[in-house]
Order: sequence, then C-alpha cells, then structure tokens
Amino acid sequence: MEKEKTKRKFIHKLRSRYRLVILNEDTLEDVWYAVLSRMNMILWLGFISVILVAVGIILVSFTPLREYIPGYPNGDIKWLYMQNALKTDSLEQQIQVRDNYIENIRQILKGKDTNKHFDNIDTTEAVLNIVIEEHQFDPELQQQVDDAEKYDVQNYEFVQIEEKFDLNKLHFYCPLKGKVTNNFDTKTDHFAIDVVSNLNEPILSVLDGTVILTGWTLEAGYIILIQHRNELISVYKHNSQLLKQMGDRVLAGEAVAIVGNTGEYTTGSHLHFELWHKGKPLNPIDYIVF
Repeated sequence: MEKEKTKRKFIHKLRSRYRLVILNEDTLEDVWYAVLSRMNMILWLGFISVILVAVGIILVSFTPLREYIPGYPNGDIKWLYMQNALKTDSLEQQIQVRDNYIENIRQILKGKDTNKHFDNIDTTEAVLNIVIEEHQFDPELQQQVDDAEKYDVQNYEFVQIEEKFDLNKLHFYCPLKGKVTNNFDTKTDHFAIDVVSNLNEPILSVLDGTVILTGWTLEAGYIILIQHRNELISVYKHNSQLLKQMGDRVLAGEAVAIVGNTGEYTTGSHLHFELWHKGKPLNPIDYIVF
C-alpha cells in the first residue's frame, strides 16, 4: 500500500500544473504566462536535446567545422596520410626487388639458377571468336552509297613517290673564300676542311636550312650547325661571333657567323667546315669550290 501511495504521489507531482508568469514590474500586469507541468518540462527538454544533438551531428558531418574537433584530421593531414601510404607501398616494392636481387646473387654463387624479380602474369583475357552475320541491304540504297563514295577524296589512296636525290646536282654556296690548309682525311678522323681567310670575314650558309645548334665548346670555340633538306647537315667551327640563334631559318648564301680563332684546336683565324649526309661525313671539296 505504501508503495502504491508513493507511486501515486510521484505521478501526481509529475502531472501537477504550474503557471509561469512574466510580470511588468511597474504595473504588475501579466506580460506572458504559460501553464506547465513537470512531465511537459521533461518532454520538451528531451525534444530540444534531440534536436540540438541532430543539428550538431549534421554540422560536424557535412561542414568544415569537424576540422576544429581535437584529434580530427584536416585536409592536409589526410593528404600526408595518402602520400605516406603511396611511399610505403613503393618502399615495400623496392625492398622486395632488393631481396630478390640479393637472393639471385646467392644463387649465382652457389651455381644455381636465378629467380625472376617479378612473375610475368598474363592478365589479358582470351579473345572471343566473334561471328559477324551478313545482312542484306536495300540494293538501291547500296548503289547510292557506292556512287557517293566513288568520288569522295577521302577514299583515294595517296602513294608517296620518292624523289630521286643527287648530291652532285645541288648548288652549294661557298661558306668562305680562302685557302684550304687542312684537307678531309678519314684516316686521321679529320672529317672536315680548314679554310684560312682574313679575320672578321662573314661565313655563309651553304644551303637553305634551319639552325639546330649554336654554342661554345672548349675545343671548337663558337660553333653553329644547320639542318638542310635531304638529311644534310653543315657544321661551322672556331667562329669569333655567331649571327644566328638556334631555331632560326637561314637562306643559302646568308651570313651565319664571323671567322674567328676560338677554341683550343686552332692555330689561327680559319673556318673548320664539315658536311654530313645521313650521318656520314662528306668531303666538302667534292661539292664546293673554295
């Protein structure tokens, strides 16, 4: 009985209604009031707590506010995690290669066969035999398509005709007028001729072409290389000054450099001239009158 009375009192307290009133201090007039019970207060507080928890979870899950939570990784830390994972994977592969290499050395010292570093596994799938069935098309439509394609330029096969090339028929400009002091000699690996002339004389391009290299070397001084048609290359060394840059287009007979005495392999003002065709040296005297 006492337990039932206590339970009834507790339920009665929960259901007891109270008035919450806000009064005007000067006029003692009721500004706002609300009738509440302990049960209602508990329900409202529980509902508000659930709403606040839900809003907090949404903010943390879908907004950048989660990065302010202590211990939660931000974008930079995640990037570092990913980079470290990739480096770790690469390091494991390198360690495996090293271990296989050491094991192979041991096998070689023992006189046994070596193991491959990696097993070549064919991951390609077998090609299925595809059977293409022939379909009958409308003869008139087929005839129209054939007539339209008959005069289509894209359907013509262009056959490239190789031009016959004769070095002897080319007109080479003389790069520098002067006296030839050192001739072309394959026995001494002198794949050029040396032409002596006055200082500051211009050096001319032997053919139309494009400058593919300019620069300075310790042995040859200032050099310039010109690529011509038909896989011809002309080389000019020991210049005192270069008049063209790499990539410039030059015409036959156009000045490309000035005679000089630069580089260690020179004994005076002269031009070291080379002529190459398909990677093979040519004797310039056979094609040019100096």
